[in-house]
Amino acid sequence: ASVKAKLVEDKAANLTRIEVDTNNQVVTLNGIVESADQRSKAEQLARQVGGVKGVKNNLQVQKKS
Repeated sequence: ASVKAKLVEDKAANLTRIEVDTNNQVVTLNGIVESADQRSKAEQLARQVGGVKGVKNNLQVQKKS
């Protein structure tokens, strides 16, 4: 499964607003999440995908207003 598919599958975390780029088996996560927990969950899910050698987590935490 791709990293994006893995993030979308995790309905509880609502990680659909994340942009995923892959370059030389390194995944870069960009976008906005609602909590530090979501930020680390997205990184954890990305690391679980086969073939991923590293993750650059550029996610910003922004609380819902």
